Amino acid sequence: MALLIKNGEIVTADKRYVADILCENETITRIGRGLKAPANAEVIDAKGKFVFPGFIDPHVHIYLPFMGTFARDTYETASQAALVGGTTTLIEMCCPSRKDDTLEGFELWMSQAEGKSACDFTFHMGVTKFDEKTEGQLREIVKRGISSFKVFLAYKGAFGVDDAELYQTLKLARELGVIVTAHCENETLIAERQKELLAAGKTGPGQHHESRPPWVEAEGVHHLMSFAEATGAETYIVHLSCKEALDEAIAARKRGIKVSVETLIQYLTLDKTYAEKPKFEGAKYVMSPPAPRQKESTDFVEGLAGWSYSNSGNRPLSV
Repeated sequence: MALLIKNGEIVTADKRYVADILCENETITRIGRGLKAPANAEVIDAKGKFVFPGFIDPHVHIYLPFMGTFARDTYETASQAALVGGTTTLIEMCCPSRKDDTLEGFELWMSQAEGKSACDFTFHMGVTKFDEKTEGQLREIVKRGISSFKVFLAYKGAFGVDDAELYQTLKLARELGVIVTAHCENETLIAERQKELLAAGKTGPGQHHESRPPWVEAEGVHHLMSFAEATGAETYIVHLSCKEALDEAIAARKRGIKVSVETLIQYLTLDKTYAEKPKFEGAKYVMSPPAPRQKESTDFVEGLAGWSYSNSGNRPLSV
């Protein structure tokens, strides 16, 4: 069935103009003024409205069992909210824990989305362990259309992979032509700093930042880049939050490593004093990596200016 969108203001990467758009078999076939509708075409008058390509949000969480908690969204509510914001495709993090079966986890996430999502969707497949069985399952998941993995260099004992698992995951990804997205921190340093803070009685929300300061994230990025260089895998660093970590990614790219990064809006608008608010109010602003690093510094934003990025229409800024 054909679709004719008339009189809308078309917005592209470099232009804005009023014209009609004809779509046939889900493909744009003509753009111009005064286009005639084919027989049986649906016609939409978009006068006074913008017409633009749908956003792709590359980092969402919808079905999210996470360390004893659950997200409130469903695919019905989340996908409808995405469409309201102009996002027509979302990529959810499919994150079974280390104790879960990888293929069963993938099928569970699929069951949450199939027949329920109002927009297009796919997954970054979480790799939270790597053994012979998992490898075979990951190959099967890629055959089913998944083109990216997700690894955690944090959350020791829950989602985090060790170095052997990281190396094997990146090797497999290179073989299969799959991108590896990564949460970059250093789980061992975090665990040790948490012990020190607990021993000192420093347990308020504001101490979350102190458990994983900027150099912990920067070390995580450096760590991933070393493994990416060793394997030739292509990587995508999620929710990068500080200049120190960005510098490591830039240095790696200059060495020829295939790396992209994203940041999130909170890292551009908040600072760590929000987590220091009294009466446990700061707990609302606890996230990992923590937000953000220095109240008055613009170094991080200036560093991002060297990379091309666009707002995905939901949460992340994709770089």
